[in-house]
Amino acid sequence: MARRILSADDLLVPRRQTSLDHSVRTEAPDWIARELHDRWSAPALPAREVLFDWHDQSALLAEIDLVNHAQKVLDEASLKIAPSVLRIVLTVKKHIPDGTEQRAFLAEHLELDFRRISELCIVAESYGLLQPERRHEGMREILTYGWSKALKLAHVPEPQDRRHIWELACGGRNTASYRAVLEEIRRFRERKLLQAPPRHEQLDTRLGAARDSFAKFTQATNALNSRADYEAALKELTQVQRELNRIKRALRDELDQVQWEELAAAT
Repeated sequence: MARRILSADDLLVPRRQTSLDHSVRTEAPDWIARELHDRWSAPALPAREVLFDWHDQSALLAEIDLVNHAQKVLDEASLKIAPSVLRIVLTVKKHIPDGTEQRAFLAEHLELDFRRISELCIVAESYGLLQPERRHEGMREILTYGWSKALKLAHVPEPQDRRHIWELACGGRNTASYRAVLEEIRRFRERKLLQAPPRHEQLDTRLGAARDSFAKFTQATNALNSRADYEAALKELTQVQRELNRIKRALRDELDQVQWEELAAAT
């Protein structure tokens, strides 16, 4: 699962965490805690007073503002525990080979359901939160999108693709709705599937070409007696390297298609 992240061995070595931007608050604002406590501790309202005044919406909007700020605190907490959850899961997978036993260990020790564990791992992996060189940019992405939208965009592996989807969803505005983000992800997925190469055909073609190229390289190295012989061998080796790069691209194309098919099946 952990593509383009630090190896499990590296993750297990204690290290100093890269500090986050100083502008980001690391504690819940006191006023939110006080307001939530007051709301929770207040006596139950009579049924006739439960609804807010629709004609004077000041109280309604103030309550919405409180909920939004409280949600931001929860989202920030989710952001900051995501790398820890991914480290936990990678460690368990490294030392417990059986999938059933892995889930049993996590269920016993981690007070999160498996869907939440999966979400946090996907976010930490996709936004590079375990990689010092990617962590700041990944955090900025999440803060820009908002947690719920960043969670959906985490299924898009490449940052430039996520930014493109976000810009389309914003439509010239400063932010995008959750629904608009989902719609642009759906369109992006459809484009990826339509543009994907025929399954296995391109890879088979590239493998055949690589075998032929390597056979020519092997033949060229059977007799290395002169400058011309060495130059011919180097020329064939260059062609082998080109074919290997083409195989690498074909494998990545196949991987992208499989990822989008899995995402389509899950949504």
